[in-house]
Amino acid sequence: MKKLRPFDFFVTIAVLSLGIFLTVRNLSQKGSVIKVNAAGNHYEYSAKKEGIYKVHGPLGITTFEVKAGRVRIIDSPCPNKTCINQGWHSPLVCLPNNVIITIEDEGEFDALSE
Repeated sequence: MKKLRPFDFFVTIAVLSLGIFLTVRNLSQKGSVIKVNAAGNHYEYSAKKEGIYKVHGPLGITTFEVKAGRVRIIDSPCPNKTCINQGWHSPLVCLPNNVIITIEDEGEFDALSE
């Protein structure tokens, strides 16, 4: 078994710090526009207007909640419910029902629109 060298310790701390930073940043991510792609249909909702919304996918209705500039899926017809367990996150993906939800800042461009 090899001994840990000082550089190994530094790399381990750097990787752990980066992981914690990205997790905290992602959990606190807020935006101004909620963009939803549901079975090829595109919808936009204000992240400033709290509420519960429903979109139709191939399996049925996916329900999501917008609150304090964040979004989470609260109900979906998919069999494993993984999308519900994602919590307040962006992007949210429900592959079986073909629903993708993202939070973006107004005026933010993606690679296709630039």
